[in-house]
Amino acid sequence: QADLDGASLGGGRVSQDMPAAPHPKTCVAGPGARSLGADRCQLHREGWLRLEDGMPEWELVNFVERLYARYHRRLTDLLDGQFEDWFLPDDNEGSGPGAHRPGGLVAREATKSLEGTGIYVYAAHPSQADQAEEDDEYSGPRWYVSCMEAAIKRYSHRGMAPPPPAQLQELLWPDAHDRCQPWLTEVGWTIVPEHSDPQILHADICSSSGENARKPQLGRYHHFAWKLDRSENCTTHVVPGAFTEGAVEEEHYEQFRAVKAPAIIFDSEMLHRGGPTRRGIGWTSTLTIQVSSGGGWPHLSERVSAALMWYTQPLGWVVGDAVDALVSGSWRPGLIESRDESGRYNVTLAGGPRLARGLRDQDLRYRQARSERLAGAAASFALGEHVEARFDGEWHTAKVSRRNADGTYRVKWAQEHSCTDGLEAADLRKRDDTSEESSERPRKRRRALSQDGGRGADADWQAAPQSGKDAANGSAPQTGKGLADLSTWQTGAGAADGSALRASLFLHGWIEFPAGLPETWRTWALFGFVEHYYDLFGDLVTRELDALRDVWTPCECSEQRYGAFAAVKVSERLEPYGLAVYSPGQSHSEVAPYQSTGPRWYVSVTAAAIDHFGIAPPPPAELHSALFGHPADSSADGLRARGLGWTLAPPKSDPQAVHADIWGMRKHARTDRTRWPHILWKRSRGECCTTQIVPGAFTEGEVTERSFAAIMQVRTPAVVLDSEMLHRGAATPLAPSGSCAPVGWTSTLSLELCSPSGWAAWEDYDTGGTVKDPTSNLDWRMLRIHQPSVVECKSAQDTGVLPGGEGLPASTPTLPPAPWRSASGLARLRKEQERWELFSE
Repeated sequence: QADLDGASLGGGRVSQDMPAAPHPKTCVAGPGARSLGADRCQLHREGWLRLEDGMPEWELVNFVERLYARYHRRLTDLLDGQFEDWFLPDDNEGSGPGAHRPGGLVAREATKSLEGTGIYVYAAHPSQADQAEEDDEYSGPRWYVSCMEAAIKRYSHRGMAPPPPAQLQELLWPDAHDRCQPWLTEVGWTIVPEHSDPQILHADICSSSGENARKPQLGRYHHFAWKLDRSENCTTHVVPGAFTEGAVEEEHYEQFRAVKAPAIIFDSEMLHRGGPTRRGIGWTSTLTIQVSSGGGWPHLSERVSAALMWYTQPLGWVVGDAVDALVSGSWRPGLIESRDESGRYNVTLAGGPRLARGLRDQDLRYRQARSERLAGAAASFALGEHVEARFDGEWHTAKVSRRNADGTYRVKWAQEHSCTDGLEAADLRKRDDTSEESSERPRKRRRALSQDGGRGADADWQAAPQSGKDAANGSAPQTGKGLADLSTWQTGAGAADGSALRASLFLHGWIEFPAGLPETWRTWALFGFVEHYYDLFGDLVTRELDALRDVWTPCECSEQRYGAFAAVKVSERLEPYGLAVYSPGQSHSEVAPYQSTGPRWYVSVTAAAIDHFGIAPPPPAELHSALFGHPADSSADGLRARGLGWTLAPPKSDPQAVHADIWGMRKHARTDRTRWPHILWKRSRGECCTTQIVPGAFTEGEVTERSFAAIMQVRTPAVVLDSEMLHRGAATPLAPSGSCAPVGWTSTLSLELCSPSGWAAWEDYDTGGTVKDPTSNLDWRMLRIHQPSVVECKSAQDTGVLPGGEGLPASTPTLPPAPWRSASGLARLRKEQERWELFSE
């Protein structure tokens, strides 16, 4: 309270030309300086505060910016395409917030297009000219993109979202009670068309009852707003001190101030509005985070709907976080041991086994610097540096994920994909490539040995007789064990039920086709579809990626894969044609320390196939019998294609990391059938697939040294793999001297299928390797496929072949010149890469 009373405010009304609001006078420090007391006074009395340096470091800020980078352009393109419907509300019963406003119908369509992402678009308070005579005389829509569902999913493993940094907590919640169990109430961004009038004045949170009203000079619901580009300013209009429970009078429109800063905080119970936008600047957006204090949380349900209350999440610390704890009047370093249902924490204090019990949020803070510790640190390790860290007396490979202010470190373990916080500098050392731990090959997932001798590091492939035995002994199976004998199958009894191929695929994990895809299989339209798109777009995609070589390598401190950012940029250019480029498992050196050495890509035409087919025609009877003939896969629904496209690797690439694409878990663990068959073939029958497999290695993604000893090379024009088996892309040869892309690049066409029983595992979130993730930016849609009828005709028409390829693009498109072709454009691209990679998962 002393801080508030000791502050004085500058001010006065702004004139009609809307100059920026003046800074409040400083109450404690010298002229021009700021103090915590003055900032608190400004925020809690007047209801707003500039953040001249932008948003401070906070994980939630990175989260919002990452989603914005991924989805904003996609949304504005959709809104542009529905311009004629901008003023239409959404009259559907049960529609969400803002449905009755201009833009409500378009918002519903935008939300539908992002189904499964955890993102919801709704119409915000509309724009209105200052000269409007009627309250409901609106001049245009505005939209808000809510990412709360995505945030809840993202931090579900923590049970709460990351709290704001200490300086923000001190500013937001002067009362210690308010720092106890605060809540995250909203994250997202606004979308505003160019040349928009100002928004109507409103308060985000208000109530008509008058009960439990806001206390004077103490805010409880706060709204952060900032620009992604730190050189831009927010242009929000605020009405200082207008805590009117949302009631707007004529004089309020004469009292607003235009706040101009890269970031601001304002009170959600204060009247405010979005400022006007200029003609010719395109779409504008402001990113937002909204929070509630611990004291304000119990009364929030009186002011917003029950549906919105569900989309909230507590802010707080989680087990394992390194913190400072306030114990007996002094701050002591410790680690969060547990958090009880009441929100109290138990903390293990450093320097002894003492456990401090019942601490509240306000009794904890991020680790603060200690000069004596920093001065005595034996070594300094950079963020993102690969190190060896000591745990329980043993050294393990890890990566520095955070440097705490007190000189301790948070590391992410390479093997277990988990983290440990608060490690002393003495518990870290530079990576020693000759040590036992650092010589371990990268692994996708590691499982512990079971007590009963079940599948583990020493019993990798017991589920696969014959070939599994060979593989477990570290030797490749006999040549030809996975070869398909088509001489009798295509014309004999095998053609009726495909049981021989089905059994071989399940037992050994692969089938090779020395003569290429069987002719009866080729009648299926999906093969022709992939080949058609490859013929039109294969070279184009390769040249686009080759032009982005400068951003193939991840930037410093990034945890993204090689080529991930390049894939995003090419996907943006090819999205209108239904293509997307992804960066799957990277290439890895065959020499210790087995580091990642370069990119590989997958070019997906799944979206184009969904648009073209809707529901794809059924597969030929022979293919269906061989791959989906198990009785458990006779369901009328559930047959799908997980992916259609082709793999792509640059010249002189090391082999890909050994991996399994997808596997079933828990009640959907692998039993007696192949659920995710993966068909690979070469466009030219004169070429051979060079995929490398670990026969019979159905290990739920676990990779050991013996996996590498059992690798076998496939050398046929076509092959079918069980996606649950370990495999990798082979090394690629050096391109001829002086050649240019696409010369030397290697591609294999791909059709990844999903059986009805595989679909059931996917829908139950019971898969590993590839997991359904509603918060991801990836398009997880699968192409639905009709099941064959009881009486299956084998003509080309019945399998969906369209004469002349009706409905398919006829030629390769000409893309506009890429902006990164110039030196200045490349410099901007590198900055964009750094921002995208550091803000991405």
